[in-house]
Amino acid sequence: MRQLIARAKDGTIPPQEVQQIAQAVPKCRAGRELYQRLYAVARAGGPAYEPLIATYLIYPEDPEVSALAVQVLTAHWRVGAKYREQILELLGAPEWDASDDAFLAAVSGAGAILHDGFDAELLRALLKLAEEGRGEYNDDLMQGLAVETIARALGAGHAESTRLPEGVTRAEWSQGLLRAAHDRLHEAARQP
Repeated sequence: MRQLIARAKDGTIPPQEVQQIAQAVPKCRAGRELYQRLYAVARAGGPAYEPLIATYLIYPEDPEVSALAVQVLTAHWRVGAKYREQILELLGAPEWDASDDAFLAAVSGAGAILHDGFDAELLRALLKLAEEGRGEYNDDLMQGLAVETIARALGAGHAESTRLPEGVTRAEWSQGLLRAAHDRLHEAARQP
């Protein structure tokens, strides 16, 4: 399997082999083998395998596989808008995602979708997370992640979303950003 991943990364898996791997994916059980095969198909096969990858967006048997599907569809292939309902479902932090793998991928994926085009419902979901958290022990971390994701969704680069401008506190930066996101929602609501 390590060779398969290495070959997927360097692009040396021929198309007919990718097709064979893709045909074997549905027969795999949750776990490392499924993850690695799906990764190889996504990496070596590209967007032609979108329907296969999309079937694993909501995959309670293995949240890491679900996270991989989210990352591929939203960040790599930039087709996440087609799957906004699944992303919204994952932003609800389903019980089966105990380690938050799929949830964290969905937060990032929502940002990628919003960066490519406006979606009021996704922005509201990220704003709610940024302002209210989830009522858990790690809310500060989750709220910070949501704020950084909103920053990138509104056009900030990664460096801009993680490094503060000189003389500005984290709280001031976050509040300004959240105001800008609310303003964007209000502008959209006023447009016909």
